[in-house]
Amino acid sequence: MYIEKLSLNNKVIIVGLFSNPKTAPVTQASVLASLLSKNGYTVITTSGFINKWLRLVDIIRSMLLNAGRYNVAIVQFYSGNSFIWQYIAAFITKLLGKDLVFTVHGGGVPEKLKSKSSSRYLQLLKKADLITVPSKYLQNELTEFGLKTILIENIIDLKQYPFQDKKAVGPRLLWMRAFSDIYNPLMAVRVVNALRNKYPEVKMIMGGPDLGMLSATKQLIHELTLGNNIELIGFMDMEMKQQYASVCDIYISTNKIDNAPVTFLEMWAMGLPVVSTNVGGVPYLVENKQTGIIVNDDDYNQMAEAIQSLIENKENTLTIIKNAKIKVALYDEAPVLQKWAAVLNTISI
Repeated sequence: MYIEKLSLNNKVIIVGLFSNPKTAPVTQASVLASLLSKNGYTVITTSGFINKWLRLVDIIRSMLLNAGRYNVAIVQFYSGNSFIWQYIAAFITKLLGKDLVFTVHGGGVPEKLKSKSSSRYLQLLKKADLITVPSKYLQNELTEFGLKTILIENIIDLKQYPFQDKKAVGPRLLWMRAFSDIYNPLMAVRVVNALRNKYPEVKMIMGGPDLGMLSATKQLIHELTLGNNIELIGFMDMEMKQQYASVCDIYISTNKIDNAPVTFLEMWAMGLPVVSTNVGGVPYLVENKQTGIIVNDDDYNQMAEAIQSLIENKENTLTIIKNAKIKVALYDEAPVLQKWAAVLNTISI
């Protein structure tokens, strides 16, 4: 995969959220760092600290101490509590005379740009020499604020995701996000309850860390007597994803906010059709009834009906799985690497 002509800016620092893959989901910052490193780029990363203040100190330290070892700072841009370290990373980049690339993630960014604090987000984004986004949704949203962006898709190494050649699907569901209100795990429980009358054998695996909603999820499972139908397994690492994708047939996403979820790519790569709420960037990623099925936000009955349609209409379901497999190839390492190489070459001119 090595690029014949490396970018003139082949020394970069990636500032973002890095995590231990055994205890937390692998971030796109980590995936990008790995991809560039194994293709000839010098890559410095920061930060792996979970505590926001330790992360901030580590970012400042890494950027200043390694100032002579990078030409470009690729700063991951999120909404929420990340503003301070994003701002300081941008300030240091410009102070040192380096090029600044913001890579915007998160379905919540458009709302931040429309909020009362929008001016500080907009001013920060305008400091960038270049902005990349992983979805047409974010590209369209940022255009409304006069921000020019380049679309570079999220990255997935397809070799890590064995495709399950399913001849049919049954009522075996997989839900995999954090137990947080924005991911709406209670809707997933109600979907199973709605399916139970027709499919008493319905099963759902729910995986992810607790961000405040695990207790409420357990309580609803108890109230609806779904203990035999739903299994809570905690955080899922790569090996567990592969394992449960092999025994589950349909992936459901109940998010209230989303952008271009990597989990959809992972499920497509492993042969699971996706049923998702129609939020944020989802309709830009999923072609309804072509590469997945989209339902109204928080409508568990409609999601249950969509799942039933996948189970009962074998030919349509296999077509959806086939289409999704073709589409996910666009997100493999090689085509995305070429886009990053082009961007880093352009910024160095």
